[in-house]
Amino acid sequence: MNKKRLYANIAILLTVLFWGISASSNKIALREVPPATLALLRFIIASVCLIILNLRMNPNVKLKKEDIKNMTLGGTIGVTVYFIFENYGLRFISAANATILLAAIPLFTVVLEGLIYKVKIGPKKMLGVILSLLGVVLVIGNSISVNAGNEVIIGSLLMIGAALSWVAYSMINKSLDGKYPTISISTYQSIIGGIFLVPFALLERGQWQSISLLSWVNILYLALFCSALCYVLYLYALKNLGPSQTNVYINLMPFIGVIAAFLLLGERLYPLQLLGGVVIIMGILIVNHKEGKKLTEAKA
Repeated sequence: MNKKRLYANIAILLTVLFWGISASSNKIALREVPPATLALLRFIIASVCLIILNLRMNPNVKLKKEDIKNMTLGGTIGVTVYFIFENYGLRFISAANATILLAAIPLFTVVLEGLIYKVKIGPKKMLGVILSLLGVVLVIGNSISVNAGNEVIIGSLLMIGAALSWVAYSMINKSLDGKYPTISISTYQSIIGGIFLVPFALLERGQWQSISLLSWVNILYLALFCSALCYVLYLYALKNLGPSQTNVYINLMPFIGVIAAFLLLGERLYPLQLLGGVVIIMGILIVNHKEGKKLTEAKA
């Protein structure tokens, strides 16, 4: 494995770690801040940080006219649409179940890559994805009741919408690969996504209230780590690993998410969920082994 791929794997692992904790952090902040308003506050802070960093690191990078459409689509779908789905979904379901449902991202990615880009889905890649999804089933354990109420069903559908929007975001950003530094893409798309969140936040004005220190700590965590830092890390991994191999790491989020929910929110933790985490890791290793082997053969 060359250095770029090694760093890309480390980048996506750190990203998934921060994102795995984010559902619990979101749940805490949502006690006082309505969903769209929370997303807007998060991306205002993240955008300010990214603008400062981007101006220092890439002062001469300008957005080209031909890329405005895809940059806008990426920001709208990857920020506005995704976080409307996710934050409203988290109002109805547990943090653990939210991260579990987001594990549909790798499967959707592999299928859409096959349909749109005609990427061949080899048996090992499919085995790795299926194994990871099996791990997700184990992670679910007994946490989702067979007789789920309407709120749980609505929340689950919203989280699936979030998963689909993230896959679309990954696909759209393929067209921007190599054209701009990852921090520049993150900056533009955070600003665009934040702008389109404004009308949704204004609709929640009747729910606005004073925000406690605990909620501000969680908002800052979401903004600085889960948005500003992780969007840069994710795009770096996406550039060097590709959508399917990058997004298969998303299957680690349920494992991290249920542990975070147990520690931070007191949600119940099941032994099957821990076993599922091990199976998820096995699936990721299989996908990575296949990609690494192909890279070696190509170099030879």
